[in-house]
This record gives sequence, C-alpha cells and structure tokens, in this order.
Amino acid sequence: MRNVLRAGLITLAIAMTVAAQEADADVFQDKSITIFVGYGAGGGYDQYARLLSRHMNGKIAGKPPIIVRNMPGGGSLVALNHVYNVAPRDGTSIVTFGPEVAFEPLRGASGLKFDALKLNWVGSMNRQVSIAVFTAQSGVLSIADARTRKIIVGASGTGSQSYLNPIVYNAFLGTNFSVVTGYTGSKEITLAMEKGELDGIAGWSWDSLKLERPAWADSKEVTIAMQVSDRRHLEIAHVANIYDYVLGEDDRLTLELIFAHQILGRPFAMAPGVPNARLAALVKAFDATMTDDAFRAEANRMKLEIDYVNADEISSHVKRIFAMPPALIERAARMIKQPN
Repeated sequence: MRNVLRAGLITLAIAMTVAAQEADADVFQDKSITIFVGYGAGGGYDQYARLLSRHMNGKIAGKPPIIVRNMPGGGSLVALNHVYNVAPRDGTSIVTFGPEVAFEPLRGASGLKFDALKLNWVGSMNRQVSIAVFTAQSGVLSIADARTRKIIVGASGTGSQSYLNPIVYNAFLGTNFSVVTGYTGSKEITLAMEKGELDGIAGWSWDSLKLERPAWADSKEVTIAMQVSDRRHLEIAHVANIYDYVLGEDDRLTLELIFAHQILGRPFAMAPGVPNARLAALVKAFDATMTDDAFRAEANRMKLEIDYVNADEISSHVKRIFAMPPALIERAARMIKQPN
C-alpha cells in the first residue's frame, strides 16, 4: 500500500512538472514583445534596448521576437505614459526611460500619467554613476579647488544632469560652479572643453565617458574630481564620492532623494496588471540574460557597461524613496527648482 502511494505521488509530481512546463511554454506562444524606447535611435538607451532584444528572447519559452520601437518625447515621458495607459497589459509591452522620470511625482511635475509605485519592474541593465570632469588647464584636481574660484561648466539644458548637478554641488558643497547652457549634449560640451571654452562638465556619467571619450578614462588631460553613486564604482574607486563631504543626516537623505534615479540607471518596466506568469517569465529571462556569456561579450564589444540591478532591488528602492518624510521630499524638490 505504501509503495502504491509513493508511486502515485511520484506520478502526480511528474504530471504537475509537465503541466508547469507546458504552461510556461504557452506564456508567449505566437506573440511578439515590443520594447518602447523613450529616446531617439542611436542613443545610449536605444543601444542598450537593442542589445537586450538580441539576447533576451532566447531566454523566454517559445523565443518570441523582441521588437524595439523608438518613442521619443518629454524626456522619455511620452513612452512611459504610452505603455502605462495605452499599450496592451499582457506582458508584450516593455518601456525603457530616463530613470529620473520615475521620481518626478515627488517634484510635482506635470504631464505624469503613471504611478511609479505600481510599475512592474523588469530590471535595469546598469547603475548610473555621475562624475564631474575637468580639463588639466582648469587646474581643478578636487572639489576643494572648485570652492576657491569660479569654475565654468557646460550644460545641455536646465533639466539635464549637466545643469542640475553643479547647482546641487554649489548648495551642498560650497563650490562655485558657473553653468553655461545651450550645448546640444555631452559631445559638444567635451569639444568646448578641448577648445578651452569650458573648465569642465559637472554632471556626466562614467559609462558615457567610456563610450564617448574612452581615452579620458585614463588620461592626464582631464581629472575626474568626484563621483555620485550609492556605492563607489570599482573602476574609479579612488575618486571621492559626494557623500564623503556630507556629514549631516538630513543633507545625506536629501541628496539620496535628488540622486535616487541613479540606482535605476537603464530601467525596463511594464504597466500594472500584467499577468503574473508573464511578468515572472520576463524577469527570469532578463536576469538570465544579464549573466549570459554571449550577451556580455557583445556588450563589451559595444563598450556598453553592464552592472545590472534586479527587479526586487529596484522595487524596494522606489518604495523607500517615496516613503521618505514629506519635509525632505519638499526640500529636495525646492533645491532643484530654485537653484542657490
């Protein structure tokens, strides 16, 4: 009798396993997945999305094709609003967008048609590490040097990190950055640095430097005076972090709010309401892709840094930031809206 029972349990277990495998295989059967990129073709977000699309579908049962569709506008808000409100909520629509957009509700921004706390996170391909870079001619070797005299830095617009970061540094670190706007982007800013028109750029990212100016990663022509990240990047571990200069708890938490987007880096998310089985399949496929040898090899060839963050870490981080005291949230918003 005991043997019969054991045999029955084994048969049941096998049947359940087969049924689960068949259900998993049917999750995206005869479907395609679209990744909506909130920026134009050829940019960093586009390159990361297309790299992911070439490798992730092989990690999903049924190997559904993954299509990349560019939907620029509103600093990537157009794409996020579309996926949240218009695109099918069946797991076939993913969006990648500027990570700072996720925290715009805390700053009272307009045009937001999403709830960041309800987004289904798939993961992020890379953390963002901001850096402040200066030419040798500027004489800026550390943040201390930027406190003694006016340092001219370039920015692409008042909403960019190249503008906002130096404003924040002035307020918290006592630096004397003077921001010149009107540049189209970091490529034009770095050209102006080479011509001697600017002392540097105080709001850039380490992965962008390696992609756009790889020779600057180890050059005496420029100095990386500071980084901003939740943890020092291993490749520039010797460079001071902004949190090394901030002692007060309220100041530290305010900076965490201002730079909360950096952990999200290159995020991928879906709207709420996606069936659990499909969400789980995509998250599992994303995680598997991030450690895949072929994927890593192509990322290296493309000079795209991979320091991925999983969905659970992103979700926990977003919940923590939105749960911060209202007074700190208001202070962070005020410091960005009303420089100095």
